[in-house]
Amino acid sequence: MRQFVWVRFCIFGANEQKSAHRRHRMHKPTAFFLVGPTASGKSAVAHLLAAKWGCSVVSADSMNVYQGMDIGTAKPTLTERKQVVYHGLDVVGPTEAFHVAAWVQAIQPAWSEASPPLVCGGTGLYVKCLTEGLNSFAPEDRAQRSVWEMQSLETLQVEAEQHVPEGYAALTADDRQNPRRLIRLLERGGNGVQWEEGLRVKLVGLQIERKRLHQRIQDRVEQMYAAGLLDEAASLNSLDLSLTARQAIGYAEAMACLAGDYTQAEAVERTVIRTRQLAKRQMTWFRNQMDVEWIEVEADTTVAKVADAVEAAWARIGAGEVQC
Repeated sequence: MRQFVWVRFCIFGANEQKSAHRRHRMHKPTAFFLVGPTASGKSAVAHLLAAKWGCSVVSADSMNVYQGMDIGTAKPTLTERKQVVYHGLDVVGPTEAFHVAAWVQAIQPAWSEASPPLVCGGTGLYVKCLTEGLNSFAPEDRAQRSVWEMQSLETLQVEAEQHVPEGYAALTADDRQNPRRLIRLLERGGNGVQWEEGLRVKLVGLQIERKRLHQRIQDRVEQMYAAGLLDEAASLNSLDLSLTARQAIGYAEAMACLAGDYTQAEAVERTVIRTRQLAKRQMTWFRNQMDVEWIEVEADTTVAKVADAVEAAWARIGAGEVQC
């Protein structure tokens, strides 16, 4: 049986793998990218393919970096982590501020391995910094403004707090909840991100019909509560959490439930609503910011069949160069 290998637009046999890997390591780092909205099933597909090929997975999810926040962020299980090496998980404690440049540094070991990793996630800012590069941010950059406008409020807050700490500290509570005010702050001062000119990397993405995606989100949130999300939130509640961690989807609602502000049903409902809004932002980002070959995940399609389609797409387009 012939095996799928990494660095060409075709499929190599087993005898050619070692020389192909040597060629890969002599050139710029590469990766295979799988993106899409939350609850689209991309993590299961990436895990299956990484286990099959013997490579690692880079988690491009801004919430997976926090230790102790496992259930609400849908991290790979301990069993899955024994099967596949993951990068970008449990990088910092939930009390620490974190930003995209630190994530780039944390995942660098992925490119010291023999085979290119699979980059999988829905945080467009993280994916784009790999495909187009991360550098200092120049004010009055219209392209950069469009990038910021695609971000969630939580992402804008943590980037402003990290890059313009004095300006962020001077904001009123209302201004900190205002995306336009945060964008203006990022544009005026401090360092932020600017995308370097480079090749347009082709990604593979999973998309699902909206009604079915909404049902998957509903099911996922209910499963998180059944798996102990309230207990996990309770263990975090006494900590001086970073702004991003405290406002994270699922955790903010669970903590409000523990405080008596919501019933559990209300917490579930509000988490579902916020997750749907996130999924919509993610699809908007990838459709406007990235070059994605979309694969439609049909009803009752197995993970294995979706993985076959992703593998075929990667065989056509090859791995993308990593810019940072």
